[in-house]
Amino acid sequence: MSNIFKAYDIRGVYPEEINKENAYKIGFATVKFLQAKNPNKKLNFVVGEDARLASPTLRGAVIDALTKAGANVYYIGQCTTPLFYFSVNKLKADGGIMATASHNPPQYGGLKIVGFESSPIGAESGLKEIEKMAQEVLELAKDSGKVQEANLVDDYVDFVIKDSKVGSNPGKLKIVIDAGNGMTSLVLKPLFEKLAIKPDQLYFDIDCSFPNHSPDILRAEALVDLQKRVIETRADLGIAFDGDGDRIIFIDKNGQTIRSHYILALLYLDQATWLKKPRVVYDTDFSKSVKELLGSHGFKSRRGHTFFKRMMREHDAEIGGEFSGHFFFKEMRYAESSMLAMLRILNIVSKSKKTIGELIKPFQKYYHSGEINIPIDNRDKGDQIIKTLKEKYKDGKIDELDGITVEYWDLLNLLGASWWFNLRLSNTEPIIRLVVEADTKDLMDQKVKELTEEIKNAPQ
Repeated sequence: MSNIFKAYDIRGVYPEEINKENAYKIGFATVKFLQAKNPNKKLNFVVGEDARLASPTLRGAVIDALTKAGANVYYIGQCTTPLFYFSVNKLKADGGIMATASHNPPQYGGLKIVGFESSPIGAESGLKEIEKMAQEVLELAKDSGKVQEANLVDDYVDFVIKDSKVGSNPGKLKIVIDAGNGMTSLVLKPLFEKLAIKPDQLYFDIDCSFPNHSPDILRAEALVDLQKRVIETRADLGIAFDGDGDRIIFIDKNGQTIRSHYILALLYLDQATWLKKPRVVYDTDFSKSVKELLGSHGFKSRRGHTFFKRMMREHDAEIGGEFSGHFFFKEMRYAESSMLAMLRILNIVSKSKKTIGELIKPFQKYYHSGEINIPIDNRDKGDQIIKTLKEKYKDGKIDELDGITVEYWDLLNLLGASWWFNLRLSNTEPIIRLVVEADTKDLMDQKVKELTEEIKNAPQ
């Protein structure tokens, strides 16, 4: 079972790796883990699911386990991950479990576990303990819990409309939305109906076999149809969502991807119009230009929602953003909301009377490679690659918060040869991820080639 426990959730191929039996044990162990913190309380859980083939079976096993362990359950049915978080908060539940494999391929199933106020439970905040408890003998509670159905879609839609301060202007923008056959249309349809916005819709039918493109919107091929439609229809903006609806990517009118660090910069500047000193959490892949903008108001975090939410709570941050397209908001108890990100950006663009390309231009000072994914055989080999490159580039300024970040910015700035890179292992896939940024395109291309060759030729 250990191979399905990741850094911040549980995922595996269904039913070979994750199945009814281990989902039951995990659900039971989750009650045991949280009950230890609330020994005299009957716990309440929220349970939801995406539309994957595995999810009904996994969700059924989880509910069976929770109730037999003595907990009550609010079953919210199919949902996006942000709607799941919102429901845990709104219902003041002690925890929640969602059956989802996020943006993984269709054959995967998974479980995402949270505690009170949707606080994440990951490897460093309880998931290892739950894994251990799932191996132990499970004792049924004397008093079984009950199941109650709940539907909070309208509550969530009303919340994001109110909190985003969205006006009527976004309805004047020409927008293309790609829901990717994932869960997001559950929220998008009632949201747009209430706002009287009529976007051009791509793949709004929920089908988690994902027949049209990958649910992972960081893959370039997943955005091709959206980019074509934006150009064909001369739209102002394109927006894509991943399989479980917690990530969002924006496309400009020319079909170019707007990287998430620039989106966070716009959200920060917008927030700063009514809040004097908004605090922001960002990850190691962000452009130096955005870090310069945020200054002392910015705090760097490891990638992954468990680490991000912890960092946001520690610094009482208003917003956070990952390069992968996750955006976190204090109003969501520090959880993600792709809907809030979308509505705030639509509001920003419509009020500015500028294109999103024009709005981000001041931040495009340097040449950023984006995330380059290089397959590896296993994590041990990945660790060795990082160790090898750390030694080779030891003359730079090294930061080991998340993998290794090596900076040659201050050392060589006067020579016009400034650059930095980050190299880290994926928490969910056998991949090592590389990001390079430099002050010229030639230097960036040169360093991408150099580092890619170093990685492929490194002793493993």
